[in-house]
Amino acid sequence: MPYTPPDSVVVDRIQRAFPSDELRERARATSLVQRERKFDVVALFYTLSFGFAAGSDRSIQAFLERFVEMADCEELSYATFHGWFSPAFVALLREILDDAIEDLDTGRADLNGRLERFRDVLIADATIVSLYQDAADVYAATGDGQAGLKLHLTESLSTGLPTRIQTTDAKTQERSQLPTGEWVAGALILLDLGFYDFWLFDRIDANNGWFVSRVKEDANFEIVEELRTWRGNSIPLEGESLQDVLDDLQRQEIDVRIRLSFERKRGSCASTTRMFRLVGVRNEETEEYHLYLTNLQRDDYRAPDIAQLYRARWEVELLFKELKSRFGLDEINTTDAYIIEALVIMAAISLLLSRVIVDELRALDAKQFEVEAAADADASASRLPRRRCSLAVERHAHLIQLYLMLELGYELPDLDELLLWVSRNPNPHRERLRRQVESGEFAFDRH
Repeated sequence: MPYTPPDSVVVDRIQRAFPSDELRERARATSLVQRERKFDVVALFYTLSFGFAAGSDRSIQAFLERFVEMADCEELSYATFHGWFSPAFVALLREILDDAIEDLDTGRADLNGRLERFRDVLIADATIVSLYQDAADVYAATGDGQAGLKLHLTESLSTGLPTRIQTTDAKTQERSQLPTGEWVAGALILLDLGFYDFWLFDRIDANNGWFVSRVKEDANFEIVEELRTWRGNSIPLEGESLQDVLDDLQRQEIDVRIRLSFERKRGSCASTTRMFRLVGVRNEETEEYHLYLTNLQRDDYRAPDIAQLYRARWEVELLFKELKSRFGLDEINTTDAYIIEALVIMAAISLLLSRVIVDELRALDAKQFEVEAAADADASASRLPRRRCSLAVERHAHLIQLYLMLELGYELPDLDELLLWVSRNPNPHRERLRRQVESGEFAFDRH
């Protein structure tokens, strides 16, 4: 009798997040299903997603062995498995990722305190993923000559999950990958200097969004109004240029309205002007100002509040660190463009899958302790810290996948045959070369 695992709310939640029927329905539109009898998108999807979370070896060979182990098809060759990573498969994974980003609900609470007026806080950033140098033909090298892919990501502070993910070569500018439109309405967008663009600020404001951006060191705005008055012999700023007075200021804060000019329509010669708010908070140790541009009003957010809001950008740095350290985004050991793209997308999907499991565990813990009030729910969460939960998922990802595959109707493989298959030498010609070295059987070219 095949083993039947006990019921699991985690397995149930995974299946609801990524329904098998929908995965297979999407796969039917690709040529893979028509051509490959052994191709099961569900088994392959979970092999890749849990494989990223479960081990340090994220090579194609390692994924192949995990697929054979879980799908019980030991006759599958490396060449066949490698060939599945095609443009059609990459497009399929992209659809799955985009839908997951849009549909997944982690149950996070609404934003509070300084953030409660916003629909969400969205943090845009990018990071370089180092690749083998031979991949420079597809992914242009960075300034130091290293081949690299750039991952562009926008994170939701309310959920801790990406709301947008794009990949380009390493030379692509961040600003070009951040669209504008109604998606910013009601949200606060936190931007670093990679997105420093007056036209972007104008579009966010026109679509009823808010922004906070760092300011370039050489920015020289015209100051049109002071929004905070200072006692004593303070330097008047109205009508001055920023760089003319910045070095002479000693005040703790700068809070002024500035005028800036830019092309209202991309590529046109016609310019327009807008007035935004410039705030600065003085660093007493360096005696320099941290300067920010924003369209938030002083009545709602004073200068120190703006600086505090901007600190939330650290969350996206933690997300990149998690993708690279826990999900092996810096361990892509291939030069094949389609495999590179597939593995980057799967790393992002693995992150989403991990968050789904973590939130289910925290909900289960709250239910077991009969916690109902929001305050008690927070207390329960302290027993299951999110980072510790993530580590637990990572360490037991192989077991989670096993439970899931058994639930889906797969049977445990023949252990002896599996180990034999994995142990066989995929390059037997190397043994022949060793025997030639040992016996001295060489055919020398005398010419």
